[in-house]
Amino acid sequence: MLYEVIINRESGSGIFRDMEQQNRLKRIFTDNGHRIELHVAAPEELDGLLQKKAQSPAEVLIIGGGDGTVTGAAKLLQGTGKALGVLPLGTFNLEARDLNISLDPFKAAEELMNSEIVEIDLMTVDDECCLCATVIGFYPNLAKSRKSFHGKSWWTKFIRIVHDICTVAVSSPALKLEITIDGETIHRRTRLAAFSPGQYDEGIGIIPNRSELSSGKLTAYVSEHLNRGQMLKAAVAYITGSLLKTEEMTRLESSEITIGVGRRKTIPAMIDGEIVNMKMPCHLKILPRALKVLRPRKPAN
Repeated sequence: MLYEVIINRESGSGIFRDMEQQNRLKRIFTDNGHRIELHVAAPEELDGLLQKKAQSPAEVLIIGGGDGTVTGAAKLLQGTGKALGVLPLGTFNLEARDLNISLDPFKAAEELMNSEIVEIDLMTVDDECCLCATVIGFYPNLAKSRKSFHGKSWWTKFIRIVHDICTVAVSSPALKLEITIDGETIHRRTRLAAFSPGQYDEGIGIIPNRSELSSGKLTAYVSEHLNRGQMLKAAVAYITGSLLKTEEMTRLESSEITIGVGRRKTIPAMIDGEIVNMKMPCHLKILPRALKVLRPRKPAN
């Protein structure tokens, strides 16, 4: 089988700028009887290369990078019939986690060769594509420091995030959010709201996870934790898996919603790790089973 593999050379601390590491990756495929076309490209070259390789005869295109890079590939591959494989090289690697792919890129490559092709939902945010989550409020400002998180333990990252929440979050202005869903408009005052294809699993942990990727619904999570005490309460509830049980949290579900923020024309947002200026009002819609992806097969019992 032919695998097209495209890697963002700046991802994963630049590990694949090293030719020895490139050859190691190639051998994983060739030693298992597969062919591989490996392309290690600069970030500014990725879009053009992806557009070109989306037309190749390969049934599978594997993308190596962070969540933003993976989402860019998903936008191009949706509807083409090609399957997308995820080689995790980012900071949080949310989509790889949702697909139960190893966060070690070499182990991930082995898993991708023993995967099934499944169809998952995509979410559109106006003209943008979202695989994992769109976040508004204070978090896009926090995300600007995410490079300093790379390579840190998750407990270190969590402690750092809690500290930043207690400083940046409470000093950021709350949004007067208007959510139109199923013909009804709901008003919430929030410092943080997130929108995802499907629901996040409830449970103890630092990084949110989705196990159902083809529900045909998008979910809105709106926090009304506003002061420092409420933010600390939310942080503890988040890590213990009880955030949705707090009275300040609202969860909404539909196939599409529209959001607005008073008279504001744009607000900062983060879509799968990439910071953008989101135009208001903004329409979010689910595209059921719009993308084929590789998901490692579960080991036999």
